[in-house]
This record gives sequence, C-alpha cells and structure tokens, in this order.
Amino acid sequence: MRKLALRAVVTMAVLGGLGVLFVRSARDVRATPYTVSRDQLTRWTLALEPASAGSGRLLSLSADPMLSGGLFKQIFARAGESMSAPAIGAIPLVLTSEFDLAKAAGLTPEALLQMARAAGLDQARPVPVCVALKRVSEPGITRQAYVVLFTLPGFDEFRRQVAARLGASSGFDASAQSPVALVAATDDAFERWLPVRADAAECTAPIAVE
Repeated sequence: MRKLALRAVVTMAVLGGLGVLFVRSARDVRATPYTVSRDQLTRWTLALEPASAGSGRLLSLSADPMLSGGLFKQIFARAGESMSAPAIGAIPLVLTSEFDLAKAAGLTPEALLQMARAAGLDQARPVPVCVALKRVSEPGITRQAYVVLFTLPGFDEFRRQVAARLGASSGFDASAQSPVALVAATDDAFERWLPVRADAAECTAPIAVE
C-alpha cells in the first residue's frame, strides 16, 4: 500500500510539473515578438472610405497589404483558432459613426481629409509597438480581436483639432480611438469593434521590425 501511495504521489508530482512547463511554454510562445519587414512600413495611404465599404471607417491610413497579411498569419499560427482578416488593414482616423457628429457642425469628408493632411498624416510613418488582444463576453459567445498598436505622430493632435472644430457639445471624444489597426478577429464584423481604445498595458507581445 505504501508503494502504491508513493507511486501515486510521484505520478501526481510529475503530471503537475509537466502542466507547469506546458503553461509556461505556451506563455513564452505568446510573448515571442511578432516580426514585420521594414519595407512594409514605408507605404501608407491617407484616404476617405465610402460608407458602402462597411468598414466603419470614414478617414484612415491604409497599410501595405503585406503588413497586415503577414501579421494575421502569425497571429493565426499562435492562436490556433478560426479567425477572419479585414479586407484592408488600416488605422482609423475618423469613424463613420463620428462623421454624423461632424456633419452637424458643417464639416465635410473633404474638410476632414484636408485637416489630416495639414496635420502631416499623409506623410506619416506609423511605427508598430505590439499586438494587443481585445475580448468581449456576450450571451453564449466570447468575441476576440487582435489589434496592432502604433506610435503615430500627429494622430492625437488631429483628433483634438477635430474635437475643437466640432465643439464640446458635439459629443466627439478625441480619445475614443487609439492609433491601432484591426488585423484579426473571431468574427468578420470588424466595424462592431470600433472605436478601439488600447494602450501598451494590453499588449500580448511586442513587434520587432527587421
């Protein structure tokens, strides 16, 4: 009986140790930096998007398709679950829902585009910081989305300028949207995630530029 009890204790200890190693290994994999090519960060397009596109973005900075596509593949390989990728990887500057507020103040999409150019966003070169995970629990389902957080000079100032033009009574929240791009989600309703507010505290892994 003593031998059986000792054997059971040893077995439990071994299984417990293996479990700890497995969890630690999984965490290490998730925390490993994602990689992007430096060339993929040189091509950005400032443009208005038609409402018919259904992206939820009115004005955005679109990335090189290779950038968002490459990160999606890396995220998919780590997550090991079914996910969708947006048609265009882009950093929203003004959302379609926010434009309803802008119209009330007499601002046109073209005026917003001109403001973005004046802020230097047409020449901007966003720098990726990390991949962050957003999660929303709903009845019967948990939705997840992966976003890339960027440093983007001029982004915050531009949104503050839009808020100033609209006035305090408009309800436009300059800080509601962070300089992020949605790259993967467990559903394809990407517009439902907007606006996205994220910071470095939500990062799951950094991004290394090679």
